[in-house]
Amino acid sequence: MTLRPSDTSAPDRGGDEGDASATDPPETDDAERAARAETRPETVGTCGAPADRESGTRDGAPPDGGSVEADRFLLAVAVDGEVLFAGPSATDVVGVERDALVGSDLLDRVHPSDRDPVADALSAVTANRTVTHRIRRASGGYAWVESIVDEELAPEFGGRIVTVRRVDVDRTFPERYRAFLEYGSDLVTVVDGDGLVVYESPSVEEVLGYEQGATVGRSPLGYVHPDDRERVTERFYRALDEPNAAPTLEYRYRTADGDWVWLESRTRSLPADSPVGELLVNSRDVTERKARERRLTDRNERLDRFASIVSHDLRNPLSVIRGSIEMARLRGETEPLERGERAVERIDQLVSELLTLARQGTGMDEPTEFALASVARDAWETAAEGDERAELVVAGDAQVYGDRGRMRQALENLFRNAREHATPGAAEAAVDGCEDVPTDGDEEAPASGDDALTVLVTATDEGFLVADDGAGIDPEDRGSVFESGFTTRADGTGYGLDIVREIVESHGWTVELRCDADGPVGLPDGRRLRIPEGACFEVCAPDPADTDPEEPWIDR
Repeated sequence: MTLRPSDTSAPDRGGDEGDASATDPPETDDAERAARAETRPETVGTCGAPADRESGTRDGAPPDGGSVEADRFLLAVAVDGEVLFAGPSATDVVGVERDALVGSDLLDRVHPSDRDPVADALSAVTANRTVTHRIRRASGGYAWVESIVDEELAPEFGGRIVTVRRVDVDRTFPERYRAFLEYGSDLVTVVDGDGLVVYESPSVEEVLGYEQGATVGRSPLGYVHPDDRERVTERFYRALDEPNAAPTLEYRYRTADGDWVWLESRTRSLPADSPVGELLVNSRDVTERKARERRLTDRNERLDRFASIVSHDLRNPLSVIRGSIEMARLRGETEPLERGERAVERIDQLVSELLTLARQGTGMDEPTEFALASVARDAWETAAEGDERAELVVAGDAQVYGDRGRMRQALENLFRNAREHATPGAAEAAVDGCEDVPTDGDEEAPASGDDALTVLVTATDEGFLVADDGAGIDPEDRGSVFESGFTTRADGTGYGLDIVREIVESHGWTVELRCDADGPVGLPDGRRLRIPEGACFEVCAPDPADTDPEEPWIDR
C-alpha cells in the first residue's frame, strides 16, 4: 500500500518537507510511519483539509481549536482475520481502543451478512479487493465502511494492510441525525424491494431483545404471529407495490426470548432513488395499551351480561315473590310464602355470584403462598356444611402462590357443583390399579353407602384436580359447562363454573373438564391416577421454575 508524503511545512523547519522517509528517524518502523500517514491531512478525506502550519494548526485541526473526526483508519490483518495492527483513527470510527482491536478477529466485528466477501478479500479468494460492509461499533450499532485490501502481504506485519473508510454518511443520512435513531425508543426498520430487512435501529434490542443486525437479510414476516401473518403479509406487499400507500396496523411479533409483543407499525415508501431500501417502517410496542383495551372490553362484556341477568334472571324470582305474597293473602295459606322464601334465597345466590363475577379480571387482590389442602378444607366447610353424605379427600398437597380468597371461591363452587349435580355411585378413584385413594394422612376414610359422595382434591404434575364419584356430566353438555348462564337444574344460576373459569384465568392458568377417554392423570411422584367416574376438573398452572416468581404458580 502506498502512503503519500505530506506537502505541508513542519513548524520547526523553514523548508519543504520531503518524502515520508525524510521526516521519520531511520529507526522508525513501517507501522509507525503508517500510523502517522493515516492522521495526516491527505488521509483524513472529507472530514479534514490540509493543515496550515503557518497559522498554528496541527494535524488538520480547525483554527478555532475544535477537532475533526477522521473517517478512515489502517489495519494490518492476518489472512485468518486476526488484527495485527490498528491505526490511531480506529477509535474515532468504531469507538474501540486500539489495544482492544489488536489480537481480535476482524470478522467478528463485521456484520454476519457481510462476512463472506470480507473473508474472501483477506484470503485472496476473489480478485475484488474493495468491499463495502458494516462493522460493529462499541455502542452495538453498525457503521457502513469501505475496506480496501492490499494485494500483497506486508512482511513487516505478516498480514495484509487494509484501509477502512467510513461511507455510511454518504449512503444514508448525515451523522448528526443518526443520534435520533440510536437514542429513540421507536423501532425503525428499512426493507428492500425483496421484502428483506436491510437496517434496524439500535432500539430493536430494547423493544424486541434482538442484537442490532441479527434480523438483517431476513423477512420480518417470519416473526409475525401466525394468526396475524396473512393480514400483515397482504398489507406489507401492498405497501411495496403501491408507493402512496402508508398502512398502519397492529400485530403480534416474536421477541428474542420467544414471547409475543404487540407492535403498531406505520409503513412509508422511500423515494425511488433511495440508496438504502424500499420501505421505512416505524414501530412501537403497544402491548400495555392492548392489555388495557382488552380489560376494557372484558369489563364492557361483563356489564352487558349483568344487564341481561338483571333484566331476566332477577325478574323471574321477584315475580314469584309477588305472586306468592298475593296468593297467601287471598287464601290465608303459608305454602305460597315458602315458595317466596325459596325465590328470595335464589335472588341472594344470584346477587352473591354476580358480585363475584364483577370482581374478576382485575388482578389478584393479595397474592400469597398457601397450601392447597388448607384452602380446600376451608372451602369444604362452607360448601358442604351439614351434608353428612359427602366426604372430602385430599390425596396430594401442593404449595400455591396466588389469591387465596379467590381460590377458595373457585373450590367452593366446584364442591357445590359436585353436591348439587352428582348422583353418588359406587366408583372410586384408583392409583396404579390400587383401590385405595392415597391421602395426605389427615383425611378420614371416604363416606360409604349408596348415598355417599366422595370429592377428591389432589396435586397433579400439571397443577391440581377436583373430581367426584357421581354420575358425571352428560357428553352433550361437556362443551357448555363453563358458559355463562348454562345450567341443567331448574333452580340453578348457571354462573358457578363460569366463576371458576374466570378466577383460574385471572391467575394466568387454565381449567378443563377431563373424561375417561383422556386417560390417567399424572401425579407429582410419577404415579398415574385413574379418573373417578364422575366430574373431573383439572387446573393447569406453571411451577415456580417455569415462570416469574411474582406470577401465580403451583409447586407440586
